[in-house]
Amino acid sequence: MLKTLVSACAFAVVALMTSSVANAQAIDRRTFFTFTQPVTLPGVTLPAGKYLFRILDTDSSRRVVQVLNAEGTRSYALLLSIPAQRLQAPSRPEIGFMETASTMPAAIRTWWYPGTTLGYEFIYPREQALKLAKGTTGPVLTTVAAQNDTTEEMKTADLSRVSSTGADAPVTVEEQPAAAAVSGTTQAGEAASPSLQIAGNPPPAATPNPPAQAEAAAVSTPAAPVQRTARRTLPQTASGLPWMALAGAGSLALGCWLRRRSRA
Repeated sequence: MLKTLVSACAFAVVALMTSSVANAQAIDRRTFFTFTQPVTLPGVTLPAGKYLFRILDTDSSRRVVQVLNAEGTRSYALLLSIPAQRLQAPSRPEIGFMETASTMPAAIRTWWYPGTTLGYEFIYPREQALKLAKGTTGPVLTTVAAQNDTTEEMKTADLSRVSSTGADAPVTVEEQPAAAAVSGTTQAGEAASPSLQIAGNPPPAATPNPPAQAEAAAVSTPAAPVQRTARRTLPQTASGLPWMALAGAGSLALGCWLRRRSRA
């Protein structure tokens, strides 16, 4: 009986820790994407390379996506997004591009995680969106007014989709928007290991044009410079994995104690 109890406790610990690691990965949905050419995201243009995407904030209706280097030691951008629903869930992580002009770097519109039809559509600062809209075949998600382009303001700013003519179509954010077919070019990525260590939070003070000394304080330097138009900062959430592991270890210890006592 006690042998069965000890085995059950050991199984529970392993299952608990495995579930915790899997949940950590599912919560922030960390994903690698490798680009062979520069790509554009809201407020930043990244040189060719491998990057880590993950969800940083799931509490607000406008999800925050963090983009880091492949090692997870340097944060390049914190991007606001709204839910984007597709008809079929992808089997691998996937991003969708806008159809931009050939003279412009490819611009990323959406990101999806495998196994779910609900993804993320990025909100572009208005000035950047107007430039992109002139070279794309579809409207670009942005804020109604240019003065609402800071991270904090974009959390609550009215949104629109701006066309190549500068005309706005109002956007209502829905947690479960209507599903739409995926259009344009897409690119697959790969799920990142949940054990990958992520660097600490960016500095809390955000500035539209970060000073040079702030850039010098980064953990590492990329092979090519990153063009920035805004810095975005938000808090990092803590993991409950250590407490779960401690509870499991306690269960094992209790089982072993009961077994020794029965033999006494």
